[in-house]
Amino acid sequence: MTSAAPVMLLGFACAGAALGRLLRLPMWPITGAILGAATAPLLGLDGIAPPGWWSAAGQILVGSGVGSMVGRNFFASVRRVSGPGSVVVLPIITVGAGGGVILAVTGLLDPTPALLGSIPGGVGEMVAATAGLGGDSGLVAGMHLIRLVVVLSALPWMLRRARRRHERGG
Repeated sequence: MTSAAPVMLLGFACAGAALGRLLRLPMWPITGAILGAATAPLLGLDGIAPPGWWSAAGQILVGSGVGSMVGRNFFASVRRVSGPGSVVVLPIITVGAGGGVILAVTGLLDPTPALLGSIPGGVGEMVAATAGLGGDSGLVAGMHLIRLVVVLSALPWMLRRARRRHERGG
């Protein structure tokens, strides 16, 4: 791999993000970048991979962005939503993990990508965990990309329905 390969990969990712923004893809920075970077092997440029430190740097940048949004009332808000949040999240994790186990037991997928691709979580975190465990991180990225696109595409419709229902008082 040449030293230009990571720069080329970043170029594909940036072009994909720009196109994703123009096309109004849900979460265009990440979905567009994933799709843009995924074009490299489709064009026969196999073996283009970012340096290992890019993953850590990306996670630090995301963590910085999220951490900078924490305000003074953060812990009070977390305390207020921890009960209802747990009620919502536990069934989602249970269903996702159950689906992952079924994919692994039936032999459709290896256990690591089956489970880490089926449970909710941040794309970067799940892909990094999969890579750390020696699993197929590309497969997990694809599974989470599908999840994100489906959820984020359905979200405007769900919000409109919830708002109408709330306005009617029920």
